[in-house]
Amino acid sequence: MRYGVGVDIGGTKIRAALVGEDGGVLVKRDVPTDPEVGADAAGDAVQLILAEEGPRGEAIGAAVAGFVEQPSGRIAFAPNLRYSNPDIGRELGHRFTLAVVVQNDANAAAWAEHRCGAGRNVKNVLMVTVGTGVGGGAIVDGRLYTGSRGFAAEFGHIPVMKDGPRCACGASGCLEALASGTALGRAARERVNDHPDSLVLQLAEGHVEKVTGAIVGQAAISGDPFAKQLVQEVGTWLGVGLTGLAQAFDPGRIVVGGGVAEVGPLFLDAAIEEMNRRFMGQVAPPDVVPASLGNDAGVVGAALLGLKV
Repeated sequence: MRYGVGVDIGGTKIRAALVGEDGGVLVKRDVPTDPEVGADAAGDAVQLILAEEGPRGEAIGAAVAGFVEQPSGRIAFAPNLRYSNPDIGRELGHRFTLAVVVQNDANAAAWAEHRCGAGRNVKNVLMVTVGTGVGGGAIVDGRLYTGSRGFAAEFGHIPVMKDGPRCACGASGCLEALASGTALGRAARERVNDHPDSLVLQLAEGHVEKVTGAIVGQAAISGDPFAKQLVQEVGTWLGVGLTGLAQAFDPGRIVVGGGVAEVGPLFLDAAIEEMNRRFMGQVAPPDVVPASLGNDAGVVGAALLGLKV
């Protein structure tokens, strides 16, 4: 069995793990994300793993939020994070003298779900991650599709509404601006004063500015009617996006993961219902299923890409 180290750089934490070529996670460690995310913080997380399991780590795979140029692995643009050093792969390679592969985090998650998760044994799979933003990955004929420069499958920045809400990328009406945790929190803040008895406001200690997508999700899981309505609305917008992706790619399966997706059937069912409505009278839409690897998908996929398996 060969082993690789995966490192997943997220908005609040960096996760590193030692992963076998079968996708099994042997050990993992988390460190807080530095405000200026870069190679040093990612390297510290990798060091924690190599200090314990070093002899078994043959390669490093880094999953990062942002547009990652291929084949260089350089971060070209990151809407939701700041990177002090865009050449993370080169810095990690120098520090640890191991082969390093750098890939977009949603691409890494897609590869993990395809190899050993909810997209296993399906040759054409789309992965959509719904968290702070919306990310994506495409498996075409069993291979990760990254496009001509590495920027393919940035599903969150597909425009779905003319003159819609402002997105973190600077454009307006992107899918991410309508169907993400950020969108969920924004919609709640705009309307929560009309629902003063909502659990959303209670969880935010009465402060509208403290309302987040995570709080709305928590309230929805607890059965709060206002929160459930918001989650369904955001899910419906996701369904609009999934319809376009299904028409463009004709995948065998769409896998949906990320923090907002973990709200459960309330969110995903709204997306599926909208997609089914838009496919009415046409061929059947593809299956849409929840991701199965949870928060480990990024590190698992990164490590497998590092190992080239």
